[in-house]
Amino acid sequence: MGPGLMLMGRWQGALARGVGIASVAIAVASCGGGSSGPPPCACTPDQLPVIQNFSASPSWITSGASATLKWSVTGASSLTVSGIGAVSGTSTQVTPGADATYVLTATNQFGSRQAQVTLPVYLPPTVWFAPDDSEFHGAADYLELFTPNAAWSQAAAHVRVFKLYTQMILTLSDAQLTGIFADLKRRHIAMAVEFGPLTPKGCGIGIEGFSGDAALQTAQRIQQLGGTLNYLAFDEPMTFGALYSGAQACNWTPLQVAQNAAQSVAQLRTVFPDVVVGDIEVVPHAGAIDTWLESYEQWMDAWQQVTGQPLAFFDFDVDWNADWQPAASALTRALLERHIPAGHIYNGNGQSSDADWMAAAEQHLAETETREQLLADEAIFQSWEPYPKHDLPETDPSALTYLIDRYFLARSQLTLASSASSGQGTLRANAAPLANAMVTLTGAPLSGSGQSGAYTDSGTVPTGTQYLVFGARVALENCSTVALPAEFYVTDFTLDAGAAGQVQADFTNQLNGWGIWGNPSIAQVEQSSLHVQVTPGETMGLNSNSLPFVAAGAAYTFTVHAVIPLGSRGDGCVIAVFQDGSFNELGRAAMQIVPLPIAFGSLQTDSNGAFAFNLAAQPSPFELWADYAGSSTQWPAAAAVGVGTGPALSITTTALPDGTAGSAYTQTLNVSGGHAPYLWAAGPLPPGLVLHQNGTLSGTPASAGTWTISLSVVDDSAPTQLADVSLQLMVH
Repeated sequence: MGPGLMLMGRWQGALARGVGIASVAIAVASCGGGSSGPPPCACTPDQLPVIQNFSASPSWITSGASATLKWSVTGASSLTVSGIGAVSGTSTQVTPGADATYVLTATNQFGSRQAQVTLPVYLPPTVWFAPDDSEFHGAADYLELFTPNAAWSQAAAHVRVFKLYTQMILTLSDAQLTGIFADLKRRHIAMAVEFGPLTPKGCGIGIEGFSGDAALQTAQRIQQLGGTLNYLAFDEPMTFGALYSGAQACNWTPLQVAQNAAQSVAQLRTVFPDVVVGDIEVVPHAGAIDTWLESYEQWMDAWQQVTGQPLAFFDFDVDWNADWQPAASALTRALLERHIPAGHIYNGNGQSSDADWMAAAEQHLAETETREQLLADEAIFQSWEPYPKHDLPETDPSALTYLIDRYFLARSQLTLASSASSGQGTLRANAAPLANAMVTLTGAPLSGSGQSGAYTDSGTVPTGTQYLVFGARVALENCSTVALPAEFYVTDFTLDAGAAGQVQADFTNQLNGWGIWGNPSIAQVEQSSLHVQVTPGETMGLNSNSLPFVAAGAAYTFTVHAVIPLGSRGDGCVIAVFQDGSFNELGRAAMQIVPLPIAFGSLQTDSNGAFAFNLAAQPSPFELWADYAGSSTQWPAAAAVGVGTGPALSITTTALPDGTAGSAYTQTLNVSGGHAPYLWAAGPLPPGLVLHQNGTLSGTPASAGTWTISLSVVDDSAPTQLADVSLQLMVH
């Protein structure tokens, strides 16, 4: 190497070290002009322009967003940026449609220097994939996802964000993580980590969501192994930081949760300054049913207050066994008012095989987006359970990647109209009639029929089972989210494991062999049935004695006969608890006692995709559902219409009385129509005020001013009805 080349190399090395941006490179042009210009001048390096910095802020964007190219240059007479042309000042804005590399050229009479920066452009985070590794009870073929020929190319093309868990970052080997990060970059999929952002402060030790002290270690390991952290998904900080009531509970306010979480995010951002932050929470929260929604609203507003930015997304982890639809609808409305995207986590729910888990997950996403019309801003395909045990190949109906492909089938559309005795509808796919397709008609009663019905569930008896306990719950455990008042009659319980044996229990001997606790209004045997009535503020628990039962691994059917009287929604739960020889619980089956659906049969569409039907008279109002199950190429479709259900839901409060800063304020909002119970949600409120879920607006306004408040209410119809209003509040 000649002396001139050696000198050039030293200049480049020194300049590159001074930039401090991993994706930036700086080069130096020859002194003087090119081959067609004047002869090279006798210049020195100090006479060339100096580029101290050239960077993009943020360092990555989603398509349609903009970034700012920033530079610090001295000694230049002109500046150009590739693809833009001549620039001036210290910055310019760019909106590339795909990954882009920009070259900054700084020139003076002695020559030029160049620097470049690459700006990655990801697609919006509409589809997330978050399988679990076998080391953490997930899929055995998890790491195969990150091989070049992995059999999920179609699903991978849909995935925008791949989510890992904190424990993976901290425990997988360097080679494994390096391979994961490299493959995600090859596929151009953004990366997220599900992270508990809270740091224990004399409480929270050993509780989910409290991993904040691992923030810096997590970020540094990702960076050291070649990864880029694009998204951070909080692991239920409000649930476990504020609403959780067990041992080591912190019971913080929403503001305290936000302040604590912001500290660990600040540490992460010392490594990844542009990481985008969102949240995951349980909906509804079983331990705080009367306050969970207002608490989440206050948490979202507190995060905005503490950080100056809204949460970038809010993902639902719903209890599929509960009456989740009104809760999800109300929370969606609260998010919409704050311009926060809603993410739906689509998963199974404790099934005992891959096929059952996948069927349940597909049912959940169809119920959410088809029946409830709650379309996800972000769809998250995730499992933290032992099933499914494999992610590949995507052509296998029991593999998790198959679920992603199913989600992207063509969407079909149903219409439905009905009177008390007849109705009609149409089914279309891709705007064309769908002929010769089966449509199933089902009624969802809004109250009981007064007739006995059989409630059934099935599963597998856990290994080690020695005893069985039958029971019922209202406003406790599996039924913590029910809407009170509740009323129903239970006649008998049966768990049938076929050749392995059968266990039964009833009330023919009154309450002998049974124990009841709580404070129910009624819990007494009437004509060999247990009559239960629980009003707001009350609970009820019922258990049988432990009954000998040894049938480990056998398939069972759990059946309970119950009656829901006219005018009641039932709103209780029945359970069968499996115990070992020391009477420890090994697992349980649980069913809600709600009005049983009415089967009206199936119809085939004609050549125009139309169908017509007659209805038999029913003793109580009901929601009529038409369902198309879908096919290998078509997404399911559903439509509903009320039959005898009364007027639509409406907010009747038309104005809010004025308030006074520093003085207590209370106003009850009113609603008509729909079906009780009602659940209220609100957009951001004046400081000091809270909208409670029951529709009471109260608190002490902190300052004078005039606010326009967005209010929403959802009911307990199926599908949920929604009403909105914007009211002005003046505080003097």
